[in-house]
Amino acid sequence: MAIGNTEQPSEQSESTSTFKRARLYAFYLLTLVTLGMAAAFVSDLLAFSFTGWGAGGEILAEHRLHVMVIAANVWVIILSVASQLYRPLKRVALMQVALAVVTFVLVGVIVGGGPVEEVLPFFVLIGLMSIFHPAGREMLSVGDDYSPALLGLVAVAAIPVLAFAVNQFTLQSSGDVHAIAGHYMEMTMMSINLLVLGLVASTGSVGNRFVAWLTAGLAIYFGAVSLVFPTQISSVGPMWASALILWGLVFVAVSELRATGRSSMAGDRPLKVRGSPRA
Repeated sequence: MAIGNTEQPSEQSESTSTFKRARLYAFYLLTLVTLGMAAAFVSDLLAFSFTGWGAGGEILAEHRLHVMVIAANVWVIILSVASQLYRPLKRVALMQVALAVVTFVLVGVIVGGGPVEEVLPFFVLIGLMSIFHPAGREMLSVGDDYSPALLGLVAVAAIPVLAFAVNQFTLQSSGDVHAIAGHYMEMTMMSINLLVLGLVASTGSVGNRFVAWLTAGLAIYFGAVSLVFPTQISSVGPMWASALILWGLVFVAVSELRATGRSSMAGDRPLKVRGSPRA
């Protein structure tokens, strides 16, 4: 009996270790498959985020701004997934972003009548990545701290961004060529994704600093596209485009101050949970 009792914990430990290794291998395999699918099926779309600025974007005609911004939204997903290949436990927030953004993109495609079959495989793969993520249940954690300054910036952006989202959602029922392509709905989801990114960056999730850069990047990119192509449908105009760019720059600057601890205003605060001694 004594021998049996000493061997059982060892067997359980070995079994747990084997399961963790298998889980990690499955996670990395899913990551590689997702990136491989992106390279095979959406590389042309992703390229438009760069080529759309010049003569290469002329082929898009009146859809130029929409396609470029949709491509930027997809880049957020791809970069978040790619980041998981290196130290995923330090980039949990980026996995949260990938899952949230691909979910909203899928919702937008379904409501807008777009090609669901092009998004659904990525949704399934990223969903499985979340299940097999080495962080386990911590993948859904928002951490113990938050940044009041970053949350404040998200709150400031929320009203105009949501107003734009409502406007684009309304236009989806217009029946024009952009509505038929589902572009208005995708712009609606892009707006929501921007706020979601900002919220994730504001929390204490591991890797939130990287998410802050994605948040700022998406805001600055959309603002810049609107400035360069002011006559395109869904352009927010020079004033709001400039405001978006400025907001993005301030957001990432505050995030960096938070990360380096140089500003108490940008610092973290404990989340208040009922029953917690920290509340």
